[in-house]
Amino acid sequence: MTAISGDAGLGSCRSRVAPLLQPLSLLTIASFAALGLLVVYPIGRMLALTLFPGGVPNVDAAAKLLREPWLLSVLGNTFFAVGVSTVLAVAIGAVLAWLNERTDASLGAFGAVLPVIPLLLPSVALTIGWVFLCAPNVGLINVLLARTFGRGGPQVTIYGWMGLIWVYTIHGVPYAYLVVASAIRNLDPALEEASLISGAGILRTLVRISLPAIVPALAGSCLLVVISGLGTYSIPAIIATTAQLDMLPTKIVHLLVKDYPPQLAYAQLLGLIMLVVVMGFWWLQRRLSSTGQFVTVGGRAAGSAPMALGVWKHPARAAMWFYILVASVLPMSALLLVAVQRFWSPIIDPSKFTLFHFEQVLLVNRVTYSAFQNSLLLAGSGATLAMAIAVITAIYAAFHGGVLGRVVDVVIKAPATIPNLVISLAFLTTFSGAPFFLSGTLMILLIAFIVMYIPPGSIAAASALTQVGADLREASYIAGASEGRTIRRIVLPIALPGFAAGWTLVFVHMMGDLSASALLAGVKTPVIGFAILTIWETGSFGLLAAFSTVMCLINTAVVGLMTWFVRRRSAR
Repeated sequence: MTAISGDAGLGSCRSRVAPLLQPLSLLTIASFAALGLLVVYPIGRMLALTLFPGGVPNVDAAAKLLREPWLLSVLGNTFFAVGVSTVLAVAIGAVLAWLNERTDASLGAFGAVLPVIPLLLPSVALTIGWVFLCAPNVGLINVLLARTFGRGGPQVTIYGWMGLIWVYTIHGVPYAYLVVASAIRNLDPALEEASLISGAGILRTLVRISLPAIVPALAGSCLLVVISGLGTYSIPAIIATTAQLDMLPTKIVHLLVKDYPPQLAYAQLLGLIMLVVVMGFWWLQRRLSSTGQFVTVGGRAAGSAPMALGVWKHPARAAMWFYILVASVLPMSALLLVAVQRFWSPIIDPSKFTLFHFEQVLLVNRVTYSAFQNSLLLAGSGATLAMAIAVITAIYAAFHGGVLGRVVDVVIKAPATIPNLVISLAFLTTFSGAPFFLSGTLMILLIAFIVMYIPPGSIAAASALTQVGADLREASYIAGASEGRTIRRIVLPIALPGFAAGWTLVFVHMMGDLSASALLAGVKTPVIGFAILTIWETGSFGLLAAFSTVMCLINTAVVGLMTWFVRRRSAR
């Protein structure tokens, strides 16, 4: 019998699964075509209608917009708030990541999870929680300050630049933490250890060794925080509007929803400005990453000791616990306290706590009840469809690569470079009228949700597939298994926990979305974001707190179930 070399056998296996007519290739091409159409067509059509309506350059609309007295203040307010909060968020996220991943002050797995909790809490719930904490006179923190220092004592307010930037910062920290922590975990600490042994202090080692090594990660985290800040509607809608600070997201929604007739051209041009700014940041990030003016090191050395902080160990841990308390526990506690009061009052009397607002939200109020139903339906089905596309395309990119694999990977992550409000505006422009007539339907929301939130699902799927060694797949092919059987019996069981984590992240984002809801939802199809805006405008704060609390409890239950599922699968 003639022996077949390993390379020849593997080559024949690969040649058997490579053709584009394989089921995985066909599903990947179909997913790529659908997603590409849903990304390129709406954005392209919006740009065409904005810049060349009827095939003629839209010079008049652009000139009128430039003459508007509010334009400079809107742009200035937006770029100032997003810019300052981005710097703060990246700085805080990088410090937390370094402390938890590289030093003996680490909180372990607990510390790795807690900084990203605000990412699992919808930004609208986080924002409302801080309103209940820092509203003038009646905010819980201000009441405590008044009792401590008297009526003439210090006060804080959420309705101003400090409050706006603070909430933007908390919202952006998880994005920075995730990116920077991943980069730090991949660093070889040998250079840091050599620096410390040679007599350099911790600060000098951090500045001269650690920071240069993660410059690309810092640049990438800045880009993510900027995109998230520009595309977030809930924070400026609740804080900036009350503070009478005009911002790009709120101005776009106002032009479309509250102005009559709707100023579609202005809104599209403002969306185009957002897109240009993000593309500029993306170009700078790519240029910075491609210059090579940073340190690149190999894999992390096994068994390396964490960097000893000495007397700073316990203060560093205390600082991390303090941030976790402030960023997550305080706003959630404020939501719960206001929810169990019949009327929002700074006086906390447990004997007067009631479940009245929860009863209204869950059983009486038709808008809130329908909003929960619709959002659960959209988030459940949307997360499932988004992860299915993400998993299919990630498996193809990991198994086959090539030009198609790289193009698919770029297209599926492209929506992450576009603010959510711009995507929502493009969908409103494209699919509301003829020939689709999807205005005010759940279908337009479902499609928008999938496009906006598939990038984090794709990243989670790609990360999960890195746990599946190529040798396992090759062994399966050599044994005669088809590609489909290899995926079912080898890939999915190993990577399923990572896929489940990605599904959870996408689900939570869809449940708490306010950007698409503000433009695409309607009275007949209310979702959580639409209901929150409606309740906020009516001033029913107890109802708003109960509604937000129930939403957070649903997300917590889903995250808890998925965490239990992941651990159970990982323990097998």
